[in-house]
Amino acid sequence: MHLVLYLATGLSGTNTLILLLAYLWDSSVTLFGGATGYGLRPDGVSFTLSLLTTALLAWYALVLRRRLRSERRRDERSA
Repeated sequence: MHLVLYLATGLSGTNTLILLLAYLWDSSVTLFGGATGYGLRPDGVSFTLSLLTTALLAWYALVLRRRLRSERRRDERSA
């Protein structure tokens, strides 16, 4: 379960980074003389959804990790 959560978080973060880099690349090509760029510019909705998904997965992974640590500490104290 934890491995799947961390893998999903990493893939979502990678997707967000790729969308951001594609946007920046297309913007720089257009800025420095390209008429239309390469058409790599993602729409704002896909980038926003990817960013929110990454943030939500990272937050959930952090909460889950803290909960597991506190349960381990509680088990160690009771043993």
